[in-house]
Amino acid sequence: MDQIMAMVIVATATYGIYRLFELIVRRRERLAIIEKISEGIDPAALMGQLDLPNKNEKKYYGSVGSWAIRIGLLLIGVGLGVTIAAVIDLLAVAPSSADERAFYEFRNTLSILYPACAAIFGGVGLVIAYFIERKEYRKEQDKPKELQQ
Repeated sequence: MDQIMAMVIVATATYGIYRLFELIVRRRERLAIIEKISEGIDPAALMGQLDLPNKNEKKYYGSVGSWAIRIGLLLIGVGLGVTIAAVIDLLAVAPSSADERAFYEFRNTLSILYPACAAIFGGVGLVIAYFIERKEYRKEQDKPKELQQ
């Protein structure tokens, strides 16, 4: 548990530092744009660059389904990694004459495999959801424009 806590703390600190630098860079960029506009650059030249993306516009790669494939593949990778590590750990333990030690190692491996399998099959479910959403999106795009409205 201490190892997980240390990883969470390091990840949180790293993310916080990243966001802080991103905030500083964005602020400088905005100030530079304001400075250029105040110097006499025609604001019409920057009109297309200052627009925010339209969230209502349906684009396939920016749609809701893209998060499902990313998180799904991440969960599958984590689950497979933990499963392989648990099996290697079980097989790498030297056999001892005491049956209790082997039983303990076997039970330890099983307790690791439960969340690993949950991650694998959860990831598979998200990947399947992604492909179903993609299929629905393509069906919607194939409809004539009159029926979409």
